[in-house]
Amino acid sequence: MMMKVTLSQIERITSELLGKAGLNEENVKIVTDIYMRATYHGVGHHDIHNIPGTLRNLTSGKIKSNPSIVRLHQHGALESYEGDNGLGEYCGAFVMKRAMHLAEKHGISLCSIRNSNHLLACSPYVEMAAENGYIGYIITRGAPTMGAPGRKEKVIGTSPMGYAAPADKDYPIMFDACLSYASFGALDAKMKAGESVPSYWGLNAEGNPSTDPAAIANGTRLPIGGHKGFGLAILGEIITGVLSEGQIIDEPQPGTGEVGKPSHTAICIKADGLMDIDRFKKRISEMKDRMRSRAENLRIPGQRAGEYKEKILQEGSLEFDEEFINELNQWATKLGAAPIQKS
Repeated sequence: MMMKVTLSQIERITSELLGKAGLNEENVKIVTDIYMRATYHGVGHHDIHNIPGTLRNLTSGKIKSNPSIVRLHQHGALESYEGDNGLGEYCGAFVMKRAMHLAEKHGISLCSIRNSNHLLACSPYVEMAAENGYIGYIITRGAPTMGAPGRKEKVIGTSPMGYAAPADKDYPIMFDACLSYASFGALDAKMKAGESVPSYWGLNAEGNPSTDPAAIANGTRLPIGGHKGFGLAILGEIITGVLSEGQIIDEPQPGTGEVGKPSHTAICIKADGLMDIDRFKKRISEMKDRMRSRAENLRIPGQRAGEYKEKILQEGSLEFDEEFINELNQWATKLGAAPIQKS
């Protein structure tokens, strides 16, 4: 059964639960903002629904609530950092903010961080950059779950990435995707809904194309566009794992032996570095308009998310499965936070 919950209640319980799980006040504010931004985009996964897993990792000590992030290297507009096994949401926000700071000084920048964790979706970070007048890009790496064209072996991660650019009306252009046909979150959603998927999304454990999302999740995901997606995923591994001096492909994490430890890299371009910011934003909007004039009712990356965000902010509430709200309230009871009040 679905139930409506006010956005203020969702933000409040997210903040309280993160604080009770050990995050300090500043980190609670940063991570809550990332969760709310992701939830406002209405995907239904890689958002507030990840909070229970995050709380399990924090309370068990698997992930540090307040990591000591240390700069490893700096060269002009390039920086790399040690993430100290911190929350991916915190580490992702950290490198994007550093990239914005460096781009303000140099015009363009790159900032990487190793030894992080899952950062939800990429859209919250690039949206943040666009709001502040930058073209933002972020990419992350993880365990090898994707194959090469025509191969069933898992040889590389799916390189989730996103970018955004500010516009002068409606919403920024914003794109968020991994380089396989489906993220695990998308496959999981299909599994829970009992739906099939296109056979080109991936292979089962025997290496055969499958329409069963569970079989693909246990098998091998395939890269978008065949060799093109595979080639781009290799670039993703270079500018995350290699450049950050983190783990690559199936390399084990020192000390724990964990495979797939995430690294993230953020790149920012100062949008008004080569022209006035108002002209830049106007040209982005013109670009959108020119595409639409050539294809009636064309949907531009960022449009659905922008429209959804505007709608729910006006309504002030969101619908959630009651089972999920009950799970949040169980965590509230366990950690001593105020539960969500059901209407």
